[in-house]
Amino acid sequence: MTTGGHPDVAVIGAGIVGVSIAAHLAAAGARVTVHEGTSIGAGASGRNSGIVQHPFDPDLVPFHLETLELYRRLALERPESFVLPTEPSGLLAVAHDTEVVRRLATGLAASHPQLEPRFLAPGEATRLEPLVDPSIAACRIAIGYPVAPAAATVACAAEAGALGAVFEVGMPARPWFRGGRLAGVTVAGRERPAGAVVVAAGPSSPALVDSSGAWRPIRPVWGAVVDIAIADPPRHVLEQADLDIEPGGTLEVETERTPRTGEGLAPGELAFSLVPAGATSALGSTFLPFEPDPGAMVPLLVDHGSRFVPAIASARIGASRACARPQSFDGRPLLGRVPGIDGLWIAAGHGPWGISTGPAGGRLVADLVLGRVAAPPPGFDPARFSPPLSVRVR
Repeated sequence: MTTGGHPDVAVIGAGIVGVSIAAHLAAAGARVTVHEGTSIGAGASGRNSGIVQHPFDPDLVPFHLETLELYRRLALERPESFVLPTEPSGLLAVAHDTEVVRRLATGLAASHPQLEPRFLAPGEATRLEPLVDPSIAACRIAIGYPVAPAAATVACAAEAGALGAVFEVGMPARPWFRGGRLAGVTVAGRERPAGAVVVAAGPSSPALVDSSGAWRPIRPVWGAVVDIAIADPPRHVLEQADLDIEPGGTLEVETERTPRTGEGLAPGELAFSLVPAGATSALGSTFLPFEPDPGAMVPLLVDHGSRFVPAIASARIGASRACARPQSFDGRPLLGRVPGIDGLWIAAGHGPWGISTGPAGGRLVADLVLGRVAAPPPGFDPARFSPPLSVRVR
């Protein structure tokens, strides 16, 4: 089906990636319907720590820089709903091991000198940020734009709607196949034809593409965050330096862990980050292969965070939340046509970089659907993973 030479497109998922795709498609004249089973920004796009962050991955950096430009335009056009700081607040990568931080600063000076990395020995970091424990070393990096967690997604959705995209919230959808070919989407048991379908449903995306369960290039990595109030909070974003959040190719989903409160977490599953945003700060985070009880995680987050910022131990505790980051096995999103299925596209797997790179990835996928771009960069092409079983058996 086409409208004015452009395809009718069904987008499944109203996170930052899905709403960005819808906005770009609608701006080009396509007729777009966004199907969302829960609410706009219901997942990681609305429950994150609230920071637009530099990803450091050289393949993702162009997406981040383009996303910043898109956000700057959005902030100018919709100042009532989205605010982006003019300059980055700066990030302090902190650790108790001075040599870890020194190596980080040296490596960033070689790989990303434009980010102005600066090593701060114990004591120097505290002079810059008095709440930081005096034993902490830090590397200051000129990155980090604090934003309200759901603000970018809501503003992008409003822009898409103003451009003509239709949102059906509370209406879960999945691709509909007829005679071995994509025909559209199934919504509430009803079949709806569409010229193209884009699956942008975060960690649920592979199951929507392949119901057999065989094709799973994306796994949920669960993060728990709590809002806290600290007197005179830091000006910088603080983040643990000695942490590797990439899951590699062996990450498995756990449906049970006893106790599910997170006692006995494995190395790397509990990390420290503090994102100040006015009167409250977001304290996190976890990188878990199972869905946690966010309230039960709060004591762990507070105890761990107070080792870096002692004032956290006496901070006023606010609401806690958890979300599943859609993490691909190689740490990079899948942006392009699902291998072997004409008309079916996927845009998912951004991990912790959804709000930091997703809008630019959405622009790429929109251009692919519209035929403006022939193929995605190889590092983002879904074809780098084996085709879904449902395709191989047809």
